[in-house]
Amino acid sequence: MVPLRSFVLLSGVFLLLLAARTAVARVIEHEHLETIILAQDDLDLFKVPFNLEETYTADFIPYTFNGTWRTDTTILYTSAMTGDILQFDVTSQRSSVIVDASELTSNLFKKPLDIVQFMLSPTGRFLLIGHDMKKGFRHSKFMRYVIYDIEKRKYDTIGNGTYISLAKWAPITDDLLYIVDNDIYYRRFISENDIEVQRLTYNGIVGVVYNGVPDWVYEEEVLHGASAVWFSPDGNRLVYATFDDRNVKEMSYFHYGEPGSLADQYPTEMKLKYPKPGTPNPVVSLTLVNLNDMGKSKIHLKAPVDAVGSDNVLFVVQWEGSYRIVVTWSNRVQNKAQVVWYNLNGDIIKTIDLEEHEGWLEMKNLFFYDGVIYMRKFQPSGTDAGRFHHVVRYDDVIGQTPTETDLTPGLSEVQAILGIDYINGRIYYLATAPGKPSQRNLYSVPVDGSEEPTCISCNVLTPEGNFCTYADAIFSLLRSYYVLTCQGPDPVSVSIFNSDHQKVYTWQDNLSLRSKLAERELPLVKNLHVRVNGYESKVKLFLPHNFDETKSYPMLVNVYAGPNTAQITDAASVGYSAYMTTNRHVIYALIDGRGSSNKGSKMLFEIYKKIGTVEIEDQISVTRYLQETYPWIDSKRTGIWGWSYGGFATAMILAKDSASVFKCGVSVAPVSSWIYYDSIYTERHMGLPTPDDNLYGYNETDVSRRVEGIRGKKFLVVHGSGDDNVHYQQSLALAKALEMADILFQQITYTDEAHGLLGVLPHLYHTMDRFWSDCFNLPHRY
Repeated sequence: MVPLRSFVLLSGVFLLLLAARTAVARVIEHEHLETIILAQDDLDLFKVPFNLEETYTADFIPYTFNGTWRTDTTILYTSAMTGDILQFDVTSQRSSVIVDASELTSNLFKKPLDIVQFMLSPTGRFLLIGHDMKKGFRHSKFMRYVIYDIEKRKYDTIGNGTYISLAKWAPITDDLLYIVDNDIYYRRFISENDIEVQRLTYNGIVGVVYNGVPDWVYEEEVLHGASAVWFSPDGNRLVYATFDDRNVKEMSYFHYGEPGSLADQYPTEMKLKYPKPGTPNPVVSLTLVNLNDMGKSKIHLKAPVDAVGSDNVLFVVQWEGSYRIVVTWSNRVQNKAQVVWYNLNGDIIKTIDLEEHEGWLEMKNLFFYDGVIYMRKFQPSGTDAGRFHHVVRYDDVIGQTPTETDLTPGLSEVQAILGIDYINGRIYYLATAPGKPSQRNLYSVPVDGSEEPTCISCNVLTPEGNFCTYADAIFSLLRSYYVLTCQGPDPVSVSIFNSDHQKVYTWQDNLSLRSKLAERELPLVKNLHVRVNGYESKVKLFLPHNFDETKSYPMLVNVYAGPNTAQITDAASVGYSAYMTTNRHVIYALIDGRGSSNKGSKMLFEIYKKIGTVEIEDQISVTRYLQETYPWIDSKRTGIWGWSYGGFATAMILAKDSASVFKCGVSVAPVSSWIYYDSIYTERHMGLPTPDDNLYGYNETDVSRRVEGIRGKKFLVVHGSGDDNVHYQQSLALAKALEMADILFQQITYTDEAHGLLGVLPHLYHTMDRFWSDCFNLPHRY
């Protein structure tokens, strides 16, 4: 369907609104309300291509939902205009100021606060303010905190003003948990003049033993966040995790500091506990505390070592009500797991065993309703695609054999269960449309499976009048309302809906972004399915705005190809592809082959224990097919690039590409050998690097063993020396192998930069632009 659009001509600038477009003309309303009809070709004369700087700045990044549900009908948010902290009432559709920004910058504080985070207490009286941030790992931050009394207009400093790694309100009261130097403190608010601070742990060691916050590998690969504490819903008890890294081996790298600075005359050695495949993992334990009687002995929740071994991985901790703790533990390589129910005495009262014979397990939260368990689990699809993740009802009645009921059968992949509407008895979840892996929509299904699933967001229209095909949702506390973010096929729009799925409010329509896009040339998009190597790969081509089939264009493939990921989605975005297509007239390609997500277990698990093989072959085979099928693709000017796993894939593709399908490539922050990456991610997909498991697979996927294939191709390796994720060691090992083989290549090191290279993006993209100019025989711009 052709998008429906209209334009306003204002001082010579086209502003996007919501009117019509025909095949040959667009209607433009003049600032004096005159109507002018311009032919499509005339309109295109006013459009401009994207420039390179716009690919790494926020110029075309949409506004998203900037609030948090506080109650079933109210949202807490910050005004982008004033900085005020406000509360929006969905029923009245009015906002009220909770804290005026001027109060936080007044003489009340010794100096204006550099506010990073705020959280309102459950009673609404206090505002927890995090300020003066220092970055931790990917998700974690260290901040100073104050508690601001909204009624009394006074504040209290937390932890004597020291840096705090986590601060969190209790669920019901104005009590506060916070963590300093990896030890947990509990601040109990009894009255304004009676506040107690109790220390819960005493064994924390910075960088070694972590209480209530994860270490590097658990934050990155398991919890995907900075918190490892779980309050009971009634707030009376707390479970916290302890990560003991004393046996974990240490990774070191150097921080070089500012050029010419005496303070940095000697570089600083940075040390990080980082487990690699086959080396000791953190030892994790769980502890239950009664917050109303801390004098009682703490209760240790023991891992089920008989089921998952002593070298286990903690995956999920949650409460079922306020009296049972539910924990999912897995074995080290994450293909066996046990879900364990503990009572408040720490006794195991129930278990569910999970096992995956073809690959690895994905372990997510369970959901509970009326004594029944609901989970996301692989189920047969009845097709050659294998199994798909579905919503499964698990009935476990005492004295009877447990039964499983597939509530969402077919070729739809359930990506996440969002929650249960306990009043109406419906489960809400995000899933792909059947047979359409690039789409994601909001669905619901009755808890008893009495009806077919209903797509809730499928009939939602974007401001352009197209059906939403890529959505996300955040529900209020009792599921009476939800915020629906439509991310595709058009730019982001955010709306609030009630439980009858009627739109009640538009939160964000991003009209300013739509206006800017109306002024730009946009790439044409061609979606393809290419069958190679026994499977159907999905392909998305971004073509130049003025594409002409009689011409020949360079093509640049952007690869990621990591297990259980997909680059091709219906989510709208503007980035590097827009620059390369509209400004440099290069075809930009994405390919999802074997190992990618949402297409069934058979295609997904083709990559199991074979990283660096099937996903690499598909990128090469599909690209060759495109070159041979479409004469407008110049096979002599085809390149590839990727970042992180994509950097690894790029290097391995060049190494294995014996037919020289690709003439050049850029690897940014690449893995070069999986023996150097972290244990939890790598062993999940590759097993252990031992002779009786998969040492052969590790050796086969080592790029440094295959560098001869890179000879004669233009190759650029880019890495930050301060990368704590994919270590600089990876690129140095690859560089050494190339150098020892006398293979010419280019290399750039970004001093002290981390994995995202955020401090040097202009230099990075200017460097790549020069590289593509040389490879594709394009004019130099930089």
